[in-house]
Amino acid sequence: MTRYISKQEQFGQLWLAEVDRFAYNDGDEDTVECAELADELWHHEVMANEDPDYFDELDEWTSFVYSHDLMLPLEQSCYEGVLLATGQRAIRLESCPETLLRPLRWFFEYCPRHVRSRIALNFYLLVRIDRARRTGNPDWRPASAVAAQDTERAFFRPRLLKLRNYAR
Repeated sequence: MTRYISKQEQFGQLWLAEVDRFAYNDGDEDTVECAELADELWHHEVMANEDPDYFDELDEWTSFVYSHDLMLPLEQSCYEGVLLATGQRAIRLESCPETLLRPLRWFFEYCPRHVRSRIALNFYLLVRIDRARRTGNPDWRPASAVAAQDTERAFFRPRLLKLRNYAR
């Protein structure tokens, strides 16, 4: 009898490996701060300008994303820096491990929309800049992801080729 393997079991390790590879340079944040929200989100910009607590909430929710490693799921939830509709996000995140989905659901439920849209754009750009630097290609999907090469950290490694001394 064959056992059904869920997409989370099949691709979950690839998600976690990609999350672990994420690293950004300090200059990347400067680049991201220059980015503007998409034109269709102009009302989020207006709401941010009218919200006296906007920058405090932005800092708090950005810290939440970093502390729960939600950078990759947020990037995958966007198309060109704009959050996808809930159904489209669900399709994109169906193979994402539950350890990342639980805090992501919390983020989508409780983060104010005008803060959420800015954070999504920021992490969309940060992750893609980092991935482009590392791999030469900013695109990533779990189905086409390649597992990272294991690097050997041992100081000494035995010879792979054993030579015989025929002069004896």
